[in-house]
Amino acid sequence: MAVAALCWAACAAPGLAQAARAARVAPPPAPAVPPVRMALIADVPQWPAAEADTTALFEFMAAQQVGLVVHAGGIKGDTESCGDAVLAARRQLLDDAPLPLVYVPGENDWAECYKPVNGQFDAVERLSRLREMFFPVDATLGRRPLPVMRQSDQAMFRGYRENVRMIMDDVLLVGLNLPGDNNHYRTEGGRNGEFEDRREANRQWLARAFSVAEQRDLAGIVVVGHADPLFGNGWERRGRPTLFDAFVRRGTRDGFLEFKQQLRELAGKFKGQVLLVHASDSGFGVDKPLRDTAGKVMANVTRVALPVGSPSRWTELTVSPGTRSVFQVKLRDGPKP
Repeated sequence: MAVAALCWAACAAPGLAQAARAARVAPPPAPAVPPVRMALIADVPQWPAAEADTTALFEFMAAQQVGLVVHAGGIKGDTESCGDAVLAARRQLLDDAPLPLVYVPGENDWAECYKPVNGQFDAVERLSRLREMFFPVDATLGRRPLPVMRQSDQAMFRGYRENVRMIMDDVLLVGLNLPGDNNHYRTEGGRNGEFEDRREANRQWLARAFSVAEQRDLAGIVVVGHADPLFGNGWERRGRPTLFDAFVRRGTRDGFLEFKQQLRELAGKFKGQVLLVHASDSGFGVDKPLRDTAGKVMANVTRVALPVGSPSRWTELTVSPGTRSVFQVKLRDGPKP
């Protein structure tokens, strides 16, 4: 009996040792996932003369193996006509891009079309036309379209096809109609209908984007709009706007106030990183523009200001979810003339 037990132990020992060694061997590492790279641009092309250079820029980006182009608005010059012919030409240019392209409108594209130099159109009518021409389906522009979700899928916001979101890798991209010209806030008497309705649509769309990112435990959110929201205008000290603001403060009501307040609130609760992208007449820049209610800089919110009107340069956004910052941004040169 003892001999049999001893034999069993001796025979089993090599197998047990091999199992112990196997337990100590770490599993093979997961294959490295290449980071997602996006191209950020704004206010191109501003004139017919820039159309060929913009096409060349798109081809150059494709050669650089960028996965997505994000156009933060501005597809025409500030003195160009807002007529259908110009819009159709620019729509064709964007749709001919060899990459998927997400576009959100800027003020030159609709909000300032009331000016005589732009054709003296009704701005709201031009926005409706822009929606018909540029956002007919739930997909990006470009020759390699990707599916997107539009706010118009919600019954309450059928008209807001320009508000968009999509998930790439471990981040959510959300686009909002935030034009310059003080967010198209009008000072004329009566209800500020377009501004108020779009403000509510944007509020709900941005809140939903953060909710989706939290539910899916995403590493970051990219918020894209055309206008500089003017973080340095003292908005933190202001309360809820009233009808008497213009008289009491002797200044123009801040059309971006509610957006800034909401972004601060949502980003303060979000565990990941937030990247705000918009065009800027002051040129390229990266900073931390938001402070919490105690006046402390919000470290998880970064702003990227894009240079405008130059197809010779573009901004590269690299998304690396495994890193602490998640987002890396660089200003790049375009194709050589």
